[in-house]
This record gives sequence, structure tokens and C-alpha cells, in this order.
Amino acid sequence: MHPGGVMQTMKEPSWISELKEKLPSKLLPLLERRDGAALLLEELPKAFPPEIVASPTTEQRAWELAGLHYRNQQRFHEALSIFSGLYDHMLVAQEETGKRAHKGMPLVWMSDCYSALGFPAHAKRYLMLTLCEDAISMKGEVSPETSGVYFRLVWGHGLPDAELKRYGKKIYELSKHNPEDSLFPEWILQELDQDWIAELPAPKEAGVYFANTRYIRYLMSKMGESSGRVLERLADYILSCMPGCRTRRRQRSGSTDYDIVCSMEGFDVDFRSEFGRYFVCECKDWQRPADFTTMAKLCRVLDSTKSHFGILFSKGGVSGYGKTAHAEREQLKVFQDRGMVVVVVSEDDLKCVAKGGNFIQLLRAKYERVRLDLIHSDVSSSGVKSREAILAAVEQFDRIGRDAFLKKYGYGRAKSYFLDIDGRLYDSKAILGVAHGYEYPEKGPLKSSDFGGGKAVAEKLEELGFAVRVRS
Repeated sequence: MHPGGVMQTMKEPSWISELKEKLPSKLLPLLERRDGAALLLEELPKAFPPEIVASPTTEQRAWELAGLHYRNQQRFHEALSIFSGLYDHMLVAQEETGKRAHKGMPLVWMSDCYSALGFPAHAKRYLMLTLCEDAISMKGEVSPETSGVYFRLVWGHGLPDAELKRYGKKIYELSKHNPEDSLFPEWILQELDQDWIAELPAPKEAGVYFANTRYIRYLMSKMGESSGRVLERLADYILSCMPGCRTRRRQRSGSTDYDIVCSMEGFDVDFRSEFGRYFVCECKDWQRPADFTTMAKLCRVLDSTKSHFGILFSKGGVSGYGKTAHAEREQLKVFQDRGMVVVVVSEDDLKCVAKGGNFIQLLRAKYERVRLDLIHSDVSSSGVKSREAILAAVEQFDRIGRDAFLKKYGYGRAKSYFLDIDGRLYDSKAILGVAHGYEYPEKGPLKSSDFGGGKAVAEKLEELGFAVRVRS
């Protein structure tokens, strides 16, 4: 109210005016919808070709402002999805053009969103990824005046100025000698020491898992070389994306070589608390399954290091899988006899993570199956093993709509367990039953009466690397 009694209108913030000016007019109504962020995530890549957002353009700014629209409303999860989508689109531009794009802007906003959500481990990691981008652009000299990452790391996270400068020079040198790999800041971060990891993860970020799926696919495309180093790097990256997990590759003791040594920090009640302080990983980039001898050797290493837990990353899985024989039998026997849990991560599992699966959920399902000697439920006996089949069912659900989908296959609406993909919820049992038809077209989709639902369906989806939301 004006002092003279005249009502005054609030002036619209300048960033809103800019957003309305730069975002395509057909997309503006989406900002008012409750599911607008999910819809924008579909429409922005169609409206803006990858190359046009790979540099500071009007289109790049429009995408940034769309993310800020949700951030400024404190809708941080949705803002994260918008900024993550921009980051991925810039990576696509790199793939298509072979030219490096400076990706610091979406990465630093992602860090800010994680910080606002109270996820300190994620926030720091994405600031370090931003530092990788800025250090390359600035040729190793990160300016306190022109780089937003400086004050965030030095003022906000207490990283000493000398350390930031040391990292900046190291990052630039790595980029000069590895121009292809350094298109991914994740690759560079794997080459740095881990002295920057000072924050313990918050309990509420324990189950949050976000990895660069395009980087995972990049590494998977290079697997099969004789040294096995690519699989080791891939395993190291996937593990390092778990909050509180420190990883070191190619470590050596007086008697043993370790592919990856991991240490867990910060969790006391999560299932990972049973791993112990340290655990060891073995990597086998073989076409054939790892055999009994490989499993027994890893168990001896765990014994010698007094570790209770280990992971065998084996491209071909293990011998005797599904038959409780050979290597799989040894996997179960070593827990029964010595209390050690060995989890096997195969190429199919890596593909699940490369498609956006939550590695923490996948690891939990595998851990509990060994730890509790769980047998497959009737859901598992339905035979759905393909993540692609699930995604095909989801695509049909989106195409024809929920009611038509459920009516077509004879399923009722879910009450408690929902498949969660990028914030969209799907009836979990119906999706799994229809996925069976995609994986086994000769058998067709399952009817609702063919298998049980509820928690068993949720566990199956989690085993395949998907997120499940429970409603009471």
C-alpha cells in the first residue's frame, strides 16, 4: 500500500520477465502445471538442439532460467531434473561435434540444489565437478572474481585457497594430456586425490544415488581391453557415487594386489553399516563367467584383510548362476561358514545402472539375497530380468494412458507400491506383468492372477535397479 493509500502492484522479478521472453511461448503454460518440470524435461531437448545449448546462447539461458524457476520456488528436486537434463544435453553436443562444451553452469546449480536439500556429500562432489570444468576453461587459473565455484568451495566448504589452486593446475594438465576422456569431468575427478572429501553424508541422502549414465556408457563401450583397467575405473566410479564411499584403485600390499579398496563413512543404521569400515572389490572383464577359483581367491583376500564384505565385478557373472553350483555355491557357502558376504555385479547389472538404475538399491537386494539366503519369490519365477522390458512397458503406459493400460491387461490400480521414474509413478504390478510380454513375446504378458504383488514386486523392480515409492 502506498503511503497515500493507493494500492501498488508488486514489480515482477527481472528473471521471470527474462524467462517469459526467452522460453518458447508454447512451453510457458507448462510452468503453471504441477507436473510442469517433468513435461519441460521432455520438451526442452526437442525445442533446443544439443549444439545450440552447448555455449552461452539465448537458448541455453532459457533452459537455465527454467531450472531457476523451480529452484526459486524451493522445488529443488524438480530444479535438479531440469539442470541435469541440460548437463546431459551438453554431453550429447560433445558426442555429436567432438568439441568440448563448458558445463560448469548446470553442475554448479545442481550443487546448490543438493546443498539446499541438505545433501552435503552430493553438494561437494558437484562443486568439484564444476571446478574441473572451470579449471579447464581458465587454463588452470581459477579466478575468485569470475568463477562461482571459488567462493562456494573456499568460503562455503573451507577448501584452502592453496588447495583449490593446486587442483586447478592438476585438472588443466590432465585435460591437456587426455583430451577425449576429459570431456567428462567425472573422469578427471577420478584422477585427483580425495583430500577434498571432508563432509560426512547426511542420513537423508543415504539412499540418494545419482551417476552420469552417459559417462557409464562411455566406459562400457571401452570394456574388453586386456588390462582390465576400464572395468576397474567403471566400478570405481559407480561405487564413488554412493554417499560416504571412498574408493582407491590398484592398491598393493606386501602380498596382494587389490583392484579397488573402499571405505564407508557416516552410516550406522543403513544396511551398508554391515560392510565394515573397509571392503575390497575384484574386477574381471571376461566374456566367460568367473569360476570357483576366482570366487575362492577373493574370499581369501577378504579373510586376510579381516573384511566382512566384498564385490566381484564380473562382466560374465559367475559360474553356476541360478543353479547354486560352482562359484555361486562358494558364494553362499563362504557366508554360511565364515560370515562373509560377496556380491556379484555382472554386465547386465552395469547396464541397469547405465540406464539410470539406483546402484544402492541394486546392491541392497543382492546383499540381502546372500545375507538372508533368500529364494526368488513367484515374481522372480515369472522370469522378468530385463530392464529394457520394464521401460518398454512404461513407454506403452505413457503412450495410451493409465486407465487404458490397466483395462487392456486386466489390472487394478496400485494402492501402496509404485514404480518411480523421474518423479512419475506407475502401477508396479501391472508394469511388471506387461514387461513379461516384452521379454518373452512367445508367452505374452502375465495376468494379475499369475503372480503376487505388493512388496515382492517392489523388491523385483529394485533388484533391476529401479526406484519404488511406497504410499501408506
